[in-house]
Amino acid sequence: MGSIRLSRSWLAGLLGSAGLLGVGCGEPGAAPTQPTWADVSPVLRGECNGCHGYAAGDMNNPAYPYRFDFFDVDQCGAAANAIDAAHLTLAGSANAALQIYQDVVPIAGVRWPRMPPQPSPAVADWEVETLRRWSQLPVKGPPQTGDRPPTLEVSQLPLQAGVQLGFTAIIDDPDGDSVIGVVQANGYSYYMNRPGSFAVRFDSSQWAAGPVDLQAVICDGWSSTTIKIGTVQIQH
Repeated sequence: MGSIRLSRSWLAGLLGSAGLLGVGCGEPGAAPTQPTWADVSPVLRGECNGCHGYAAGDMNNPAYPYRFDFFDVDQCGAAANAIDAAHLTLAGSANAALQIYQDVVPIAGVRWPRMPPQPSPAVADWEVETLRRWSQLPVKGPPQTGDRPPTLEVSQLPLQAGVQLGFTAIIDDPDGDSVIGVVQANGYSYYMNRPGSFAVRFDSSQWAAGPVDLQAVICDGWSSTTIKIGTVQIQH
């Protein structure tokens, strides 16, 4: 099950885990014989997701329209709608897996591969081989042993609300996986498309007076977890 921590104090300075492009200076590894998503996702996280993570396809990142921090969102339930399909090619498709591999290998006659863009160092040989083997059969497989669920932290949740119901929600993952989520209240949804802090706001001006239950669904791509946030009394 996921976890939630409630605090009335303001939690500032927490950012989404956009990450930086990997520099390829870690200890050399070895490519698994039959890689699964659990083997590939750390490679993409270190080398690609600085551009191909949650910001892919938005107005500040138009050159990188593809998002590779999720294999699929089939297990994410209501949280799946946090990802805009119009700006997304999930890494689990066969075409995307092959393109990922081809982009990190120099094309004949070209010194440097297309990705990651210069001046970033090239992807390590064992990582390229991992991507090559996986691209031939891009399977998800099971999560890594000991995989932990994502977490939700809520701050400034009011006991009562009038024309607006607002609070801060922070979603994260202890294993460094990407996280998406949704907060649901009175039939309305607030979507969270990345790890980090969100100023959740609902227009409650037309809601009937009385108690409203809030819940969240958060997902790290392996499974979704539904968490009860609390109850707020609507008063006008």
